[in-house]
Amino acid sequence: MKSFWSVILVVATFLSFQSNALADNASHKQLVTKATAALKDTAKNKAVNKSQWYPSFHFASQAGWMNDPNGLIFFNGEYHLFYQHNPYSAKHENMHWGHAASPDMVNWRYLPVALAPSEDYDKNGVFSGSAIVHDGILSLLYTGNVENKVNDKVEKHQTQNLAISKDGINFGKSANNPVIKMAPHYSSYVFSRADFRDPFVWMQDEHYYALIGTQYEKTKDGAVLLFKSKDLRNWVFINITAIGSKGEMGYMWECPNFTHLGGEDVLMISPQGIKPNGKQFLNKYQAGWFVGKLDYNSGRFKQSSPFGLFDYGFDFYAPQVMKTPDGRSVIIGWLDMWDTKMPEQSHGWAGMMSLPREMKIVNGRVVTLPVAELKALRTDVECLRNIAFKGTKSFNNVKGEVYEMELQADLAKASKFELKLRASQHQETLLVYDKTAGVLKLNRDKSGQGLTGEREVKLPLVNNKLKLHIFVDKSSIEVFAQDGKAVMSSRIYPDKTSQAVHFVSDNDMVLDYLNFYKLKSIHN
Repeated sequence: MKSFWSVILVVATFLSFQSNALADNASHKQLVTKATAALKDTAKNKAVNKSQWYPSFHFASQAGWMNDPNGLIFFNGEYHLFYQHNPYSAKHENMHWGHAASPDMVNWRYLPVALAPSEDYDKNGVFSGSAIVHDGILSLLYTGNVENKVNDKVEKHQTQNLAISKDGINFGKSANNPVIKMAPHYSSYVFSRADFRDPFVWMQDEHYYALIGTQYEKTKDGAVLLFKSKDLRNWVFINITAIGSKGEMGYMWECPNFTHLGGEDVLMISPQGIKPNGKQFLNKYQAGWFVGKLDYNSGRFKQSSPFGLFDYGFDFYAPQVMKTPDGRSVIIGWLDMWDTKMPEQSHGWAGMMSLPREMKIVNGRVVTLPVAELKALRTDVECLRNIAFKGTKSFNNVKGEVYEMELQADLAKASKFELKLRASQHQETLLVYDKTAGVLKLNRDKSGQGLTGEREVKLPLVNNKLKLHIFVDKSSIEVFAQDGKAVMSSRIYPDKTSQAVHFVSDNDMVLDYLNFYKLKSIHN
């Protein structure tokens, strides 16, 4: 018998080679048109973009539910963002693919709904996936979700499917679908057919490769599987690229992604159910990375770093990566979290995207920073230098509900520094640096409606200096600390009148610099 790792299996249920024919897409076109019209009506009738928490400079759908980013790609001179979307209500059900395009990853315009559940293989949802461009064709590889009731139990089955477009707007589903029908049984490994989703596709050496997230059923460990194809329609299973052990890395790995960066490979996963370790991994759902090397022959990923998180706050999940025309690796994530309250649902919408973040590798670890294109949103600026104080300090022009702030604090004499954001008499979002413990904390116990809790991350100072780059929108905060070495993000739901910013120190300290920017809205 051939060795375990050298066996290359062709999944028996794969279709033989066929042409690039499309299925009869008349019903799909009708459903897409219906969904797009319903979406516009809801957005107008409920005045969604007038909601007090609707973001000013983050991307959100016109109306309805939004979660995972899908198909992030540059095509025909523009960036395209697809996303999990329910155009009919603000609940997570009836999944479609929403669609928007942008010249700069910042200012987005809405496009018609791209995909709707229309076939037997995706009748219960067009789930997450990715995009690739080849020979001028934009192809989407996505998960079709099917749920059937059998003996009073719901049985779920997920497959991978292909849709293509020449213009990047109108998509037809392939006649070959499903192109990957089932999770393979690899030797003694049996993977879940109910949790087999979120394909991420790229090209290497004239072959397509796709990672798919799944669960190893025996131990309930998350895993990522690698497939290979010459035509996006006929796929060969290569290997288990990575797999958890004894439940330590969660029971399901969603949304695998892959990029080559700084001479290294980066494998991204969104694991569900990592067990908390002290004050780390308090979120049930995480998003993180491994640095290492993918062996394209064996299909195995050899990691050279421990697992690291993209974000240590409350709300950042299912990030997707793309290469920009100038070679940067940029991610966008869902700036929300499962199983949490979403007060905006009563306003006809739910969910938003994070700011686009550039990935870099520093000392063998991934760091992320807001993309430079965001600077174009800046309008009025307040620049302060060498401000020494003790106790509480505020500034007349440093306040609001939509802004960007850069600062460096010298904590040589102070042991505790607090920033009170979106503050009023009864509300505040609290950012605290505790020098004794060497941790940065984000607390939203008084941030407004619906949400509470605290998260923290170990973060050493550099020569007693703390650098923070903060983005505050109408219902969110994103904090990039120490040049992206730690990021903390959260949704918040304060009153519109909560706009103050207070700086608090327990001893003498100096703000080396403070740059405060008002930001233009992307929805005007």
